[in-house]
Amino acid sequence: MLNYVPPGTGDIYYMRILLAVQRGCTTYESIRTVNGITYSSFQDACYSMGLLCDDREFIVAINEVAELASGHQLRKLFAMLPISNSISNPERVWNATWTLLADGILYERRKALKNQGLNMTDDELKNLCLIEIEKILNSNTRSLRDYQSMPYPEMSHVRLFQNKLIEEELAYDTNDLTHTNLYTEQKMTHEQRLVFDEILNAVITDSGGFYFVYGHGGCGKTFIWNGLSSAIRSRGKIVLNVASSGIASLLLPGGRTAHSRFSIPITITDESTCNIKHGSLKAELLIQNLK
Repeated sequence: MLNYVPPGTGDIYYMRILLAVQRGCTTYESIRTVNGITYSSFQDACYSMGLLCDDREFIVAINEVAELASGHQLRKLFAMLPISNSISNPERVWNATWTLLADGILYERRKALKNQGLNMTDDELKNLCLIEIEKILNSNTRSLRDYQSMPYPEMSHVRLFQNKLIEEELAYDTNDLTHTNLYTEQKMTHEQRLVFDEILNAVITDSGGFYFVYGHGGCGKTFIWNGLSSAIRSRGKIVLNVASSGIASLLLPGGRTAHSRFSIPITITDESTCNIKHGSLKAELLIQNLK
């Protein structure tokens, strides 16, 4: 006699189903073996024997509801399916409907960052969508980790979208910056344009380099820096403008003093280091700035 096992227990539940129909099993592998094929999980073995539904009705339901419901409402609907043990394979439904479940996420990010030109890859959208689903599950004392087949969001990637320092540096209006950049380039002298193109090309091609621009006061050094800032930020990249003094930093868009930005100690010794802790918000900002 086999004891009752609730559907929410995962692999034990699927093993319980197989034990009711499989005969002569002596090992776990033999329980998962169907017609000479040993499956990687009890759930897959159940599917191969037609013992489980394919969850097609849930995929159809989400597609139908998507015509009227918002992405947030769809994500709540999806989260309720595994919570109520109504779904056999959450990953299969996720793979078929994730584009609908992620509806509105890109818009919200553009709105939060004030960057209408922001784009995300499918992997980034999936990750953010899984984060939202995880929040809903957590509010019901559940987690995506409770369902072995479901992917779990990359938490290191999550922090980048919760880092206020990174959001602040990406919150520039790329459309306005593009117009500003075009105007700035038109006003540049031939010599300024040579410097501008050389540095901008190093950034775009990721070739790197160290550049020292010097000249007497009023020759347009700050004009070049401001032009480079708008040109690079208009491409959705992070620019960290620093200066040696507070007055000089005010001349740069989003400028900071070097001591403030890089946590340089006031009193310098041979053993001094910048006070930036590993994994901190500022450390993540600097890492993103290098990408």
